[in-house]
Amino acid sequence: MRKGPATRGIGPDEPLGFVIASVGNAAALAFETALAAVDLHPRHFAVLRGLRGGAEQTQQQLAASLGIPASRLVGLLQLLIERGLVQRREAPHDARVKLVKLSPSGLTELRGLLQLAGESEQRLIRGLTEQEQAELRRLLGVVYDNVALERGSGPARVW
Repeated sequence: MRKGPATRGIGPDEPLGFVIASVGNAAALAFETALAAVDLHPRHFAVLRGLRGGAEQTQQQLAASLGIPASRLVGLLQLLIERGLVQRREAPHDARVKLVKLSPSGLTELRGLLQLAGESEQRLIRGLTEQEQAELRRLLGVVYDNVALERGSGPARVW
Protein backbone atom coordinates (compact mmCIF):
# COMPACT_ATOMS: atom_id res chain seq x y z
CA MET A 1 0.00 0.00 0.00
CA ARG A 2 1.31 3.45 -0.93
CA LYS A 3 2.02 5.97 1.76
CA GLY A 4 1.98 9.73 1.51
CA PRO A 5 -0.51 12.46 0.63
CA ALA A 6 -2.75 10.16 -1.42
CA THR A 7 -3.50 7.96 1.59
CA ARG A 8 -3.35 10.52 4.41
CA GLY A 9 -6.36 10.18 6.68
CA ILE A 10 -7.67 7.00 5.08
CA GLY A 11 -7.03 4.06 7.31
CA PRO A 12 -7.79 0.42 6.57
CA ASP A 13 -10.71 0.50 9.00
CA GLU A 14 -12.50 3.45 7.35
CA PRO A 15 -15.91 2.50 5.92
CA LEU A 16 -15.42 2.02 2.18
CA GLY A 17 -18.53 4.05 1.32
CA PHE A 18 -17.10 6.99 3.25
CA VAL A 19 -13.75 6.66 1.48
CA ILE A 20 -15.38 6.51 -1.95
CA ALA A 21 -17.60 9.49 -1.13
CA SER A 22 -14.62 11.48 0.17
CA VAL A 23 -12.51 10.75 -2.89
CA GLY A 24 -15.45 11.48 -5.17
CA ASN A 25 -16.07 14.77 -3.43
CA ALA A 26 -12.42 15.81 -3.69
CA ALA A 27 -12.31 14.86 -7.39
CA ALA A 28 -15.58 16.68 -8.06
CA LEU A 29 -14.34 19.83 -6.32
CA ALA A 30 -11.13 19.77 -8.35
CA PHE A 31 -13.09 19.43 -11.60
CA GLU A 32 -15.56 22.11 -10.52
CA THR A 33 -12.65 24.46 -9.83
CA ALA A 34 -11.18 23.74 -13.26
CA LEU A 35 -14.51 24.46 -14.98
CA ALA A 36 -15.00 27.66 -12.98
CA ALA A 37 -12.19 29.15 -15.10
CA VAL A 38 -14.62 29.05 -18.06
CA ASP A 39 -17.63 29.96 -15.87
CA LEU A 40 -19.30 26.56 -16.19
CA HIS A 41 -20.31 23.88 -13.72
CA PRO A 42 -19.81 20.11 -14.05
CA ARG A 43 -23.55 19.84 -14.66
CA HIS A 44 -23.16 21.96 -17.80
CA PHE A 45 -20.31 19.67 -18.85
CA ALA A 46 -22.59 16.67 -18.34
CA VAL A 47 -25.27 18.26 -20.55
CA LEU A 48 -22.77 19.01 -23.31
CA ARG A 49 -21.41 15.45 -23.07
CA GLY A 50 -24.96 14.15 -23.27
CA LEU A 51 -25.35 15.94 -26.59
CA ARG A 52 -21.93 14.97 -27.97
CA GLY A 53 -23.33 12.46 -30.45
CA GLY A 54 -24.64 15.37 -32.52
CA ALA A 55 -28.14 13.99 -32.96
CA GLU A 56 -31.07 16.13 -32.00
CA GLN A 57 -32.98 14.77 -29.02
CA THR A 58 -35.90 15.83 -26.90
CA GLN A 59 -35.23 17.52 -23.60
CA GLN A 60 -37.03 14.58 -21.96
CA GLN A 61 -34.67 12.07 -23.59
CA LEU A 62 -31.62 14.07 -22.54
CA ALA A 63 -32.88 14.46 -18.97
CA ALA A 64 -33.55 10.72 -18.75
CA SER A 65 -30.08 9.87 -20.07
CA LEU A 66 -28.54 12.21 -17.48
CA GLY A 67 -30.74 10.84 -14.70
CA ILE A 68 -32.16 14.23 -13.75
CA PRO A 69 -35.67 15.74 -13.79
CA ALA A 70 -36.53 17.55 -17.02
CA SER A 71 -37.34 20.67 -14.98
CA ARG A 72 -33.74 20.81 -13.71
CA LEU A 73 -32.41 20.38 -17.24
CA VAL A 74 -34.29 23.48 -18.44
CA GLY A 75 -32.23 25.72 -16.16
CA LEU A 76 -28.96 24.10 -17.19
CA LEU A 77 -29.82 24.45 -20.87
CA GLN A 78 -30.66 28.13 -20.56
CA LEU A 79 -27.07 29.23 -19.95
CA LEU A 80 -25.78 26.93 -22.70
CA ILE A 81 -28.35 28.29 -25.15
CA GLU A 82 -27.53 31.90 -24.20
CA ARG A 83 -23.86 31.18 -24.90
CA GLY A 84 -24.71 29.64 -28.27
CA LEU A 85 -23.43 26.21 -27.26
CA VAL A 86 -26.79 24.43 -27.58
CA GLN A 87 -29.64 24.96 -30.00
CA ARG A 88 -33.27 24.39 -29.02
CA ARG A 89 -36.38 24.35 -31.19
CA GLU A 90 -39.94 23.11 -31.11
CA ALA A 91 -40.56 19.66 -32.52
CA PRO A 92 -42.43 19.84 -35.84
CA HIS A 93 -44.98 17.27 -34.67
CA ASP A 94 -45.71 18.88 -31.28
CA ALA A 95 -44.82 22.43 -30.20
CA ARG A 96 -44.83 21.31 -26.56
CA VAL A 97 -41.83 19.07 -27.25
CA LYS A 98 -38.46 20.82 -27.32
CA LEU A 99 -35.57 19.42 -29.35
CA VAL A 100 -31.99 20.21 -28.42
CA LYS A 101 -28.62 19.62 -30.01
CA LEU A 102 -25.05 20.76 -29.70
CA SER A 103 -24.24 23.77 -31.88
CA PRO A 104 -20.97 23.91 -33.85
CA SER A 105 -19.53 26.28 -31.24
CA GLY A 106 -20.81 23.92 -28.55
CA LEU A 107 -18.84 21.09 -30.13
CA THR A 108 -15.73 23.28 -30.12
CA GLU A 109 -16.35 24.21 -26.48
CA LEU A 110 -16.88 20.56 -25.55
CA ARG A 111 -13.54 19.62 -27.12
CA GLY A 112 -11.85 22.25 -24.96
CA LEU A 113 -13.70 21.04 -21.88
CA LEU A 114 -12.66 17.46 -22.61
CA GLN A 115 -9.07 18.69 -22.73
CA LEU A 116 -9.63 20.40 -19.39
CA ALA A 117 -11.15 17.19 -18.02
CA GLY A 118 -8.09 15.29 -19.23
CA GLU A 119 -5.80 17.67 -17.37
CA SER A 120 -7.91 17.27 -14.25
CA GLU A 121 -7.76 13.49 -14.66
CA GLN A 122 -3.97 13.57 -14.86
CA ARG A 123 -3.89 15.06 -11.39
CA LEU A 124 -6.37 12.45 -10.19
CA ILE A 125 -4.38 9.46 -11.46
CA ARG A 126 -0.90 10.76 -10.70
CA GLY A 127 1.21 7.94 -9.28
CA LEU A 128 -0.95 5.14 -10.71
CA THR A 129 0.36 2.82 -13.40
CA GLU A 130 -1.77 2.17 -16.48
CA GLN A 131 -2.62 -1.24 -15.06
CA GLU A 132 -3.69 0.31 -11.74
CA GLN A 133 -5.79 2.89 -13.59
CA ALA A 134 -7.54 0.14 -15.55
CA GLU A 135 -8.15 -1.86 -12.37
CA LEU A 136 -9.47 1.22 -10.57
CA ARG A 137 -11.90 1.91 -13.44
CA ARG A 138 -13.02 -1.72 -13.39
CA LEU A 139 -13.52 -1.75 -9.63
CA LEU A 140 -15.35 1.57 -9.60
CA GLY A 141 -17.57 0.24 -12.38
CA VAL A 142 -18.49 -2.73 -10.20
CA VAL A 143 -19.22 -0.47 -7.23
CA TYR A 144 -21.28 1.86 -9.44
CA ASP A 145 -23.32 -1.03 -10.78
CA ASN A 146 -23.94 -2.21 -7.23
CA VAL A 147 -25.37 1.10 -6.05
CA ALA A 148 -26.45 3.15 -9.07
CA LEU A 149 -29.55 1.31 -10.19
CA GLU A 150 -32.44 0.34 -8.03
CA ARG A 151 -34.95 -2.11 -9.35
CA GLY A 152 -37.56 -0.36 -11.44
CA SER A 153 -35.79 2.99 -11.50
CA GLY A 154 -33.89 4.82 -14.19
CA PRO A 155 -30.17 5.47 -14.40
CA ALA A 156 -28.40 7.28 -11.63
CA ARG A 157 -27.32 10.87 -12.11
CA VAL A 158 -24.15 11.19 -14.10
CA TRP A 159 -22.67 13.68 -11.64
